Amino acid sequence: MLKKINIQFLFSYFGLIPYAVILLDKYFFLIINEEVSSNFIIYYSLIIIVFIGSINWNLKDNLPTHIVVYGFLPSFFSVIIIILNLYDISVFIIFFLIILLLLTQLFFDYIIIFSNESNKGAFYFLRFPLTILISVFLLLILF
Repeated sequence: MLKKINIQFLFSYFGLIPYAVILLDKYFFLIINEEVSSNFIIYYSLIIIVFIGSINWNLKDNLPTHIVVYGFLPSFFSVIIIILNLYDISVFIIFFLIILLLLTQLFFDYIIIFSNESNKGAFYFLRFPLTILISVFLLLILF
């Protein structure tokens, strides 16, 4: 049974737990300070965005320049979002930018990475649903 479970998929879906905890706290428990939970979700989402970007890097191979730049862009945009957050830009704007970044990254991942692959299972069963779920969690936490 354990051999049939893809551990990478399982750990990826476990990454939704912090969103669920913050969402439950926001609507039911009210234990975590709202500013702390917003900042946590912002930084946690940025970690995910940067991680997704770095997945495309393979340090053993000489990658095409556009893949290297594409893998770097999420880190660059994450730094911009961190700076905006440190300057107390509206949480609404920051969450909107994160959702936009996630969805843009999803679109370009399909175009650049997955469109030429014959097995798109990782995209359809992991990348797409997780991005949509994270975006929904962010919207629910925001409102």
